[in-house]
Amino acid sequence: MRITAFLLTVALASSAENDRAMQLLNEWIVSVDRHAAGARDEALAQLGAWNADDLDMMRAYVDALTEVPVDSPARALRRRQISGNELAAIREQIENLRAGGDFNEFRKRAAVLHTDAALLEPLPVIVPAPGARSNRRNEPEPAVDVMSSDGRVESFEIANPHWQFAMDLLDALPARPQRAPIVAQWYRAIGAYFAREHRFGDAFRHFERARKTVPDDPGVLFGEACLQETLGGPTQQNFARITTLPNGLTFLGMSSPQTHFRRAETLLTRALAARPDFIDARLRLGRALAQQRQYEAALPHFTRVIAESRDPVLTFYAHVFAGEAALALGRPPDSRASYERALEAYPDAQSARLGLATALRAAGNREAAVNAVMTTLTIEPNTRDIRDDPWWEYYEGDAANVERLLQELRAPFTKARR
Repeated sequence: MRITAFLLTVALASSAENDRAMQLLNEWIVSVDRHAAGARDEALAQLGAWNADDLDMMRAYVDALTEVPVDSPARALRRRQISGNELAAIREQIENLRAGGDFNEFRKRAAVLHTDAALLEPLPVIVPAPGARSNRRNEPEPAVDVMSSDGRVESFEIANPHWQFAMDLLDALPARPQRAPIVAQWYRAIGAYFAREHRFGDAFRHFERARKTVPDDPGVLFGEACLQETLGGPTQQNFARITTLPNGLTFLGMSSPQTHFRRAETLLTRALAARPDFIDARLRLGRALAQQRQYEAALPHFTRVIAESRDPVLTFYAHVFAGEAALALGRPPDSRASYERALEAYPDAQSARLGLATALRAAGNREAAVNAVMTTLTIEPNTRDIRDDPWWEYYEGDAANVERLLQELRAPFTKARR
């Protein structure tokens, strides 16, 4: 009798949970149509009220309703938690949605709703430091982000599950004859967001998924290349070197600087093959080559950026990088000329003045080199303006474009459908 009673209790609990899931799914359908992209409205608040357990339970139901492909063991396992009666009710809802309008637009709106939930209704779940990875199969472990400050680990957070919802919903859009433009838009915009927030673990997993979904989009390739540059740069390399994680953990995706710059080179070469006029990508390809000491190969890219770009920041970078390359090739006069052109655009740029001093010293002009250094050293630190020297923001990569990219992503959905 005890066993029978226990089984009955489990069945009743499961039934109640499933009833609640169907209720939440119906509310979710209404929220998708009522949400205005980018707004903290009632529809978003309703989704934001879901806790971590709700999100874990509802992923299967949302996947079933939007017909996310069952193309992995994890998705098949989730789908099996839905009963036959529930699947019948969900199929009826699908028919109603198809009859009521463009079902693909509904999927897109749903992806934007979960994106806004991740951006505007954060759901941090603090967890203990992860232990050694389990060897058990078919039990996917949640991604964990390391939250840190000044090289100190402060906490560990479960990666926001709304990102997974959004990616599932984009996977539900037809892949043939080609994916809808919103898919590549989303991967680039959210990659730029992760870069801005310095959530590099999220960014690494994000682009890993993008490689399978939109492998040839030049914007997404550019975004991942920027990430590789950032990870290869001194700030992140030093951070990984001095920061000790517990339980033998290591930073996801971190490799040697040269490995990251080689990856950036490959990605940027592919981006330019798809879009030869992509000036930002050309600048960074030159930089990636220069970081690998391929200075002769890098210089033509900088020359072309200078000739074709109308963006003063890109032109400044090109002059600075050309100056660095010319100096490495033993051409101090060319190096000096490049740094002087960079200073014409940004006279107080510390990076260009230090480069100019190095070029002058290499040419044997010690007095002029000292003057160039003193010009920047005599500026009071608390009076410096970050806008005086674009170099401070170079390793932010695609993060500089995040607001524009998010605006473009949301633009078709800024008005509720009902």
